[in-house]
Amino acid sequence: MENKMNYTKAILLIVSGIISIVASLWLGAGSETYGFLIGYGYTALVGGVLGMGYSYFKKQGDKKKTVVR
Repeated sequence: MENKMNYTKAILLIVSGIISIVASLWLGAGSETYGFLIGYGYTALVGGVLGMGYSYFKKQGDKKKTVVR
């Protein structure tokens, strides 16, 4: 199975990152899961944004290759 990044996976990463950050802020710094949620949240958020950029530029490259004359 090929592991491709697409817009759906990128959006899921962004949403899970936002939910994780909100949950960590809601639980507070006294919670044992605070560090994990903050770390996962920011990593997933950045990964989702990079994935969207990757998908966008990959799609632009595919359009340039398929020029019909």
